[in-house]
Amino acid sequence: MAKYTPMQGKCLPPTNSINPNNLPSTLSDAVVAYQSNLILLLDCWNNLEGQERIYLPKEAKEPPQAWNDRIRRTTFDNRFEPAIKDYAGLLSVFSLNDDVAQSVIDNKNNIDQMGNDIWTFFNEADQYCLRDGWCGVMVEYPPEDPSIDSQADLLASDRRPYLVLIDRRDIINWRTAKINGKPTLTQVTIRETRLEPSGDYGEQEVVYYRVLRPGEYFVFQIIQQQGNQQQLVVVDQGTTSLASIPLVYYSVTESELFAAKAPFLNLAKLNIEHYQKRSQLNEVLRKCNLPVPVRKGLIKTVDDLKKVPPLVIGPNSVLDIPSDGDFFFAEPTGVAIGASRDDIKDLDEAMERMTLDFLTSGEHQRTATEVVLDSTKTSANLKGVSRRKESVVQQIFSLWVQYTGESQGGGISQDESLLSIPLTSDQVDKLENLETAGIISHRTLLLLLKAGKVLPRQFDIDAELAATEQVQPKDEVLSQ
Repeated sequence: MAKYTPMQGKCLPPTNSINPNNLPSTLSDAVVAYQSNLILLLDCWNNLEGQERIYLPKEAKEPPQAWNDRIRRTTFDNRFEPAIKDYAGLLSVFSLNDDVAQSVIDNKNNIDQMGNDIWTFFNEADQYCLRDGWCGVMVEYPPEDPSIDSQADLLASDRRPYLVLIDRRDIINWRTAKINGKPTLTQVTIRETRLEPSGDYGEQEVVYYRVLRPGEYFVFQIIQQQGNQQQLVVVDQGTTSLASIPLVYYSVTESELFAAKAPFLNLAKLNIEHYQKRSQLNEVLRKCNLPVPVRKGLIKTVDDLKKVPPLVIGPNSVLDIPSDGDFFFAEPTGVAIGASRDDIKDLDEAMERMTLDFLTSGEHQRTATEVVLDSTKTSANLKGVSRRKESVVQQIFSLWVQYTGESQGGGISQDESLLSIPLTSDQVDKLENLETAGIISHRTLLLLLKAGKVLPRQFDIDAELAATEQVQPKDEVLSQ
């Protein structure tokens, strides 16, 4: 079991801010290199809320009010977030294996001590790693309670392991070493942002840095001081009985530690481009729908500009122009509209290819061959993703039982048939002909039709055979 030795308020010598590498807040080079992409991904995920000005910048000589109006008129059509959630939803179809530890089964309906069951928790973890490339899952264990002095008290206290999901952005630096030829995590820093009371009713965000090492952890706070110095304060520390860091690198696309790239980054970039071009099209349409009144012949000299009153158009107004003058509305030709629409259509199709829209049929009709090819590629990709998830969850359960003392953690089984290709009508006809010719039994036909998604997943073959009295006699079964 984990043992904790709390120690609060220990101050370390002041650290000069010129050398930030001595602080746990130091960002690793890999974090810095990918930071701009993570900002874009999160902005897309959050519908660009509050960040619209970054992605629709002010044009040259564009008046501030016109810029604000342009931003207000443009809606971000989010294709990124639904695509991530669609894929994560497919990965959420899994079952616990028979070898899963009993303590995991007992707590499957509240796996994170926050009321989330194991399927909900890993669905959110899948969303994180599909959005960002990877995230962290920490297997946490509550500190020892001095008041617990018996096994009965321990069971009554509900003191047990639980899972904590950690955003990639909060894992800010790490160190690894090769142990027995395998890269192993030897230190990692997790940034924690907590809301703490401020005054009688307010609250403020306070940042802490949790440093994990095999068998121990530290929680630091950085206090800003005068003289361009920062004070490092140890607010908590403890030891555990684990020989490894209880943090699992959770990625379903890349096994190398903290190396996975966001698989849908290009989709996010296309979504931003789609947003920008929709804004351009909106402006073109708006200007083409607003013809400009032109009065010809009234102003002949520069002095006439000062004499002519402002133009007023309406049912109660009259325009006086010279006999050789003219009045008309000048309308834009709208040549750019078609080109803008074509660009947006191309972007729509490009984004569609990166999502699961082919399963629900996009705006244009696809041939059967195209659907099969797209489905096959996606199915193969998801099977690889599913196997990685099974491996990662097994690592998480293995850490879990190191706390509980159980012999094995077990694992999960993904439903890899979720995106298998349904049988075509020709294939169904061939199977029925085999059954008619006596080459396969009726039961085998039903099994193949169910596996080929012709029959629903919940279809009960035994019940159906019994109901239709098509179960083979015992002597016939023995003869086969």
